[in-house]
Amino acid sequence: MKCHTQKFSRSNRGRLLLLVGILATSVGILATLEGVAPFSQARQSPITAGDSKANCVSLAFSGGVVSQSLIDETSSLTGKTYNCLTVFDTGMPAWADWENPWMFRITRDGWRAWLAASPEHQVIMAEDLIPQSVSDNSDPLAWEQPCASGDYKNYATTLAKKLVSYGAGSIVIRLGIEGNGAWEADYVGTTSAEMSDWAKCYANEVTAMRAVPGTHFLFVWNPIICTADIPLNRWYPGNSYVDIIGADAYDKDCQTLKTVTQERWKAYSTDSSSPGASNPDFPSLANIEAFAVAHHKPMSFPEWGLGTGDDDAAYVTDLARMFNSYDFAYQSYFDNHDNGIALLGSSIPKATAAYKAFK
Repeated sequence: MKCHTQKFSRSNRGRLLLLVGILATSVGILATLEGVAPFSQARQSPITAGDSKANCVSLAFSGGVVSQSLIDETSSLTGKTYNCLTVFDTGMPAWADWENPWMFRITRDGWRAWLAASPEHQVIMAEDLIPQSVSDNSDPLAWEQPCASGDYKNYATTLAKKLVSYGAGSIVIRLGIEGNGAWEADYVGTTSAEMSDWAKCYANEVTAMRAVPGTHFLFVWNPIICTADIPLNRWYPGNSYVDIIGADAYDKDCQTLKTVTQERWKAYSTDSSSPGASNPDFPSLANIEAFAVAHHKPMSFPEWGLGTGDDDAAYVTDLARMFNSYDFAYQSYFDNHDNGIALLGSSIPKATAAYKAFK
C-alpha cells in the first residue's frame, strides 16, 4: 500500500545476406552511439512465462538513475546476481507522460543502456492503466467505460511503439498494478460494472500493445493481498491477456497488523482474520496462488518486503518455500527504503540471512 511514483519519489541470396549484414552493422553502430542495444540482439531474459524463478530487485537509485555499483553492492550482500530490475512508471500526470515512460525516454538515467548491456538483462515496469488526469476513484466508470469501449487503445499503441524504439520491446509490464487498492489511480472499484469494465480496459490495452511490430512483452496481472474483498475472478482480464499472475505481499497482516513470526504462516497466507476470507476469490496469498494454478499461469512476487523494525525471518523463509514449491516466474524484493519498507542489511539481520538462503 504505497505511492509508487518514481522520478519526479533484446547468388541473390548472397547479396541479400550481405545487405542484411551491412544494415545490421549500421544499426549496431548507431545503437552504440545512442546507448541502445542493436535491435537484432537475441534476448535471454531471466523472466519467462513459466517456472523461471528469477531473482529480481527494486533498488533505491538516487534520482532514478541506474547505478551498477548499487546493484553490485546488493549482490555482494545477498549472494544473488540481479539481471532483472523493477521500476515504476505509475502516477503519471497526463497521457503524454504515460505513453512515453521516463526511465527509457531520459537516456542519462541509464535504463536503456543497462537493458542493452546484456541480452540477459530484463526490466519490469509498473504501469497504471491510466494517468492521474483521467483517474476518478469516486466513480471509476468515468474512465473504465471509455477504456472498455476502446477509446484509449491509441495511447497503448503509442506506449508500445515508444518502448520498441527504445529497445525495450521485450520488457515485463505490470499493467494496472494493485488495481484492488483504493490508493491507485486505476482503482477497480466495487460494483460488477466497474470490475467488468476494468478487465475489458486491461484486455484492450494489452491487445493494442501486442499488435505493435517488435513487441514481446510479458504482462503481469498484479493484485495486492490483504486488502478489500474484491473477488479475483470478477476483475481478471482473462488468460489470453495475462502471462503471469502477481501478488504484492508485504509482511504484516493488514487486519491483525501481526508479522508471520507472530501469527504464523497459515493465518497470514489465508488472511484468516479478514471478513470474507473464506471465499475462494478473496485476495489472500493462498487464494491467489490457487487462482494462478487453476488458470495455468505462473505466479510471481512483484513486490514484497518487511516494514522497518520487522526482522521477520519466518516471513522470508515461508515466502521462499512457496516460491520454490510452485510455478513461479520471478520475485522482486522492494529494497527501496521507501514507505516504511526496510532495506536488506544490518537493520533486519535475521530476515537478511533468510533472504540470502532464498533460492
